[in-house]
Amino acid sequence: MDGVLADFFGEIARKHGVEYWREIHRQEIGIDQIAQQPEFFSVLPPMPHAKELLSGVINLANRYSILSSPLLSAVDQSSEEKTKWLDKHIHRHQPDSIIFDHEKYKYAQQPDETPNILIDDWETNIRLWQSHGGIGILHVDDQWQDTLEKLSMALNGQIQPNKQLTIDVPGEHRKTKIFTSRQVLKYVKGTHHDYHLEEPILKHKVWVLKYVPMSELKTPEFVHQDDPYRRVIDINWDHINSFSQSYVNKKPIVADKHGWILDGNHRVMAAKSIGLDSILALVPYK
Repeated sequence: MDGVLADFFGEIARKHGVEYWREIHRQEIGIDQIAQQPEFFSVLPPMPHAKELLSGVINLANRYSILSSPLLSAVDQSSEEKTKWLDKHIHRHQPDSIIFDHEKYKYAQQPDETPNILIDDWETNIRLWQSHGGIGILHVDDQWQDTLEKLSMALNGQIQPNKQLTIDVPGEHRKTKIFTSRQVLKYVKGTHHDYHLEEPILKHKVWVLKYVPMSELKTPEFVHQDDPYRRVIDINWDHINSFSQSYVNKKPIVADKHGWILDGNHRVMAAKSIGLDSILALVPYK
């Protein structure tokens, strides 16, 4: 809905007096402060080509649903206001359903694994949708004809879902699989049932599996005074010495975007002791 039918980011930019919303200083705060204002979503202007896009979708598919991410800092308020917006701007062809959920990828397939089609302006949402078996179309408002052309191709079976979607990571010679934050957290908790650093993982929607140079990683063992997570890690070298190189190579660590290890301090130390130059890691997708 936002960026496809309603001009969310355009309004954010106008409120801040800038040409483009990415120019806003400290983007997350700037967006939240404005979007939490009463009735912000309900009075958003439509995207310039929203009518043409919606008419084209109806002509091609004859039906559609609305799937929109609520504002996480004001879920109920934003969902109610978005519903008002839809009531105001969509009269003749009502959607089959209206769903507000920030984890859009959960709806990528129907129960019988038939792929659903998502039109979205956010590449992250498209990536996750495709990785869960759906067909994603990245939308740009002034290229709405291209969106409809791809929709027609998808409806006619000319575009197929790719359940094992991989992406190229700069500097890597291999393809890299992507994961959701909840998949990463589930992976970590499978080893550490009392794991407590959930927030740094959940704040990033998309994670990639790639080899990371050891020189880019930071462990609290040596620089604990700078550790943003205020940890004191006691390295158990008897435990480390029990690791085989095969184990270190096959069990990825988890690191944040700055290289701080969120899971796998012992594996990193083992990799250093073995003399590895890089290690397999799950890291946020930038």
